[in-house]
Amino acid sequence: MEDLWERAEEILADGKPFVLATIIRTRGSVPREVGAKMVVPPEGQPFGTIGGGCGEGEVLRRAYPMLDEPATSEPAPPRIVQVDLTGDFDQDEIQVCGGVMDVALDRWQPDAHRDLVHTLAEAARAQRPAALVTALDRVDGLRPGTKSCLAVDGGAAGLTPAVPIAEETLETFSESLSSGKPQLYAVAPHGGGAHADAVARKEDWPRVFVDVQTGVQTLLIVGAGHIAQPLCTLGAQLGFHTVVVDDRWAFANRERFPDAADVRVGPFEEVLNSLPIDARTYVVVVTRGHVWDEASVKAVLPKNPAYVGMIGSRRRSKRTLERLVEQGFRAADVARVHTPLGLDIGAETPAEIAVAIAAEIVRARRRGPSDTVSLAAKTRPSGPFKFPLGAGAGGETAEPVAS
Repeated sequence: MEDLWERAEEILADGKPFVLATIIRTRGSVPREVGAKMVVPPEGQPFGTIGGGCGEGEVLRRAYPMLDEPATSEPAPPRIVQVDLTGDFDQDEIQVCGGVMDVALDRWQPDAHRDLVHTLAEAARAQRPAALVTALDRVDGLRPGTKSCLAVDGGAAGLTPAVPIAEETLETFSESLSSGKPQLYAVAPHGGGAHADAVARKEDWPRVFVDVQTGVQTLLIVGAGHIAQPLCTLGAQLGFHTVVVDDRWAFANRERFPDAADVRVGPFEEVLNSLPIDARTYVVVVTRGHVWDEASVKAVLPKNPAYVGMIGSRRRSKRTLERLVEQGFRAADVARVHTPLGLDIGAETPAEIAVAIAAEIVRARRRGPSDTVSLAAKTRPSGPFKFPLGAGAGGETAEPVAS
């Protein structure tokens, strides 16, 4: 996302327009999610993607003529292209998906939108959450095509540039920013606020798309052993700000982790207590022993990260979680710990285990931690505490070695 807005900023700085193609609504099985986007420049290749294939080709066919249109003094409404991927089995090319995407094509102009693109690019560079708010229809006093950047500063939400949106509606948009999920809203008349679930039922209500960029998401790898190395590389490839922590200089160093954004060396609890861990942090605990695993989980769990995973066998994991409850942690909080971590793909080697862990993290990022926990809770140990235990890299009795 950061690179997309930076490149868009460069196009406008050169005095040229571009078309932003964004998926605003989906039905059925589609290759990309709501919020996926692509910048179509007047010269060179598009960057970003909305799924590839002939569906993306049709969007490009509609977008390129818009670049030749004359500049306007007033915002122009985005054009909505419906991309049908249900396919026809009699055709030579059969679509692999079976759904429909609504794609908004929005022309951005150098004079009108240079400051807005700069604001979005700055938020991406600073890794701050922000959202592009676009009126698809006339909303109150807003013309279709009016755009602004939504951000939260000191707990208060604001739009840059400032546009007249009802406070109740702005609060709803802010909730979308907080959740980190792009959303198409229908705005009720007469100050009735915005409603995500009303888009399909209230087609006569004006629509606003809130396109959220979540800011940095951190993959915090606690333990710098054999699993950590391929996991760090995968995390960087998945777009995470990767941080590796260990108490051994010989393991936690740049030579072993060239893809890490940061490498910290020191006592686990001390380093973890010093790091900014929040709802955008995904923590994977893979130290060389259960003593450090347990201490690390105790340090990060009160900070409510998006995901906490701890390596270990079912037997050892069960006892570790029970001890946390005995030490005063709420059972509901302890139940958020994914252990043994990783999806069950029969992984054995460190690289395979890293793939299993990365897959579970992607699922948590895309579907939310509650979905991941519910899928992981297929097998629960007996005893007074019922914790969801994943069927992942650890196995039933084997003790994975993370160093």
